[in-house]
Amino acid sequence: MPDGSDLESCALDRLVDSFLEEDHASIDPDLPDVLRTMAERRAGRSWHKHGSFKEHLYGTFRMLHLWGQPREIQYCGLLHSVYSNEYVDLALFDPGEGRPLLRGRVGAEIEEMVYLFCTMPRNQFVAELVQSEKTPRQGMLLSDGRGTEVRLSPQQVATFLVITVADFAEQWYSWQEDTMSGYPATGQVPTAPHWAASLWPGPLRPGSSGLSLVSRLARHLPAFDLPVPPIFSRCTCTLAPVDEAAACALYWQAAMLNVPLISSRAVLALLTEAIRLNPWVAEPRLLLSQLALIDGRFDEAGASAREGYRLLCTWGAQWDKRVSWQGWVIWARMLLQSARERSWPATLRQHNNLGFIRT
Repeated sequence: MPDGSDLESCALDRLVDSFLEEDHASIDPDLPDVLRTMAERRAGRSWHKHGSFKEHLYGTFRMLHLWGQPREIQYCGLLHSVYSNEYVDLALFDPGEGRPLLRGRVGAEIEEMVYLFCTMPRNQFVAELVQSEKTPRQGMLLSDGRGTEVRLSPQQVATFLVITVADFAEQWYSWQEDTMSGYPATGQVPTAPHWAASLWPGPLRPGSSGLSLVSRLARHLPAFDLPVPPIFSRCTCTLAPVDEAAACALYWQAAMLNVPLISSRAVLALLTEAIRLNPWVAEPRLLLSQLALIDGRFDEAGASAREGYRLLCTWGAQWDKRVSWQGWVIWARMLLQSARERSWPATLRQHNNLGFIRT
């Protein structure tokens, strides 16, 4: 009989399957209707960082759902910028006339949360939480700099904090890092002399500073009355900026094959060190698993793939955004299946035969 951890793993696999198959009704009965409303408001036709606005909002919802957050927080995450905010012009609903429409679809409580999240001074919110060692257990008082103050209750701080953590992790990569250099202390850097930073989508390199920032935000979450996300050892650890930057550089050298190509030893060394410096992301482990499969080290390949798969499910978002979260998840399962079957293509042509996941 399977133990508790096996049952939990099976339940997580089934939930991940629902996201892979886009079986929205099984995830939440009201989700298809809300997604249709978003489609009617051009969410899938609006641009956002490394895809569409709809993809970003749905990815944020997926993360919050996998983290076991309350339903109202999941839906606030799904709609978190639909009135626009101080960062982006993405008003799917007019902040005046559109409020009754959204309220009719998701209820007054969620709509009010969404509206407050969109209209509060988010940059100040993030800056204070990143810089402060003290968690604002009594709430926060924010000012927009024009005389308007916004007071957040402890519950609102917790809600907006966990959504912000998911929001940043879902979207952050090198192009955003360059255009928002120094965030949250981002200045107005002119485009013309820095044209290369603005040339979208750039190299699609993982960010070298975003997870460090996210970890410093997430460290406040255990103090609040919400389920603690399973990231960073349940938000008890932080990632040092220097470690993140070094791990990203090492991973990118390996991923781009900027190494001697006769032997894989250099790539193994780069990936092993990247994992040591930043153990919180999946993709270096999945590359390591593939190298082990090539060498016939099937037990090592399975261990690396298993941990990579766990981390992908833990986050609900990918770190290396050249490929979708779904693509990385399926690839991790392919690596696991191959390790179990102790089989891997012996010729390059056979790699094209890979595809069907049997379990």
